Amino acid sequence: GSVRCVQETDAFSALTVQAVGEAANEMIGEIKHQVETNPAILRFEALPDYERCIAISTKASLSKMVAPGALVILSPIVFGTLFGPQGVAGLLAGAIVSGVQMAISSSNSGGAWDLSLIHISEPTRLLSIS
Repeated sequence: GSVRCVQETDAFSALTVQAVGEAANEMIGEIKHQVETNPAILRFEALPDYERCIAISTKASLSKMVAPGALVILSPIVFGTLFGPQGVAGLLAGAIVSGVQMAISSSNSGGAWDLSLIHISEPTRLLSIS
């Protein structure tokens, strides 16, 4: 159960990142469309259609997160049915251990992305951070 759960933690993360990426691409397409059809938005002379962007975000959160949610809900049920309480215990122990590792890795990589963005946008600012 523990080994399988490590794979499921990675699968959950991959499905979640994929869902967020697809939603972000839809949002970028909508923003691009709004700016192309109404250039006054860039001059702050007109308001964008916020409701359309909220609808894209809501739709994506409801539809694209079904697979990761199903994975989380169904895994313990399937493992319990197939392997009994010991299988579920192994699954949950593996989820905790691999989840902590994933959280630490994500936190570190997020910090690295943030510092690289600062380096690209404001190269002299990094000198004051360190």
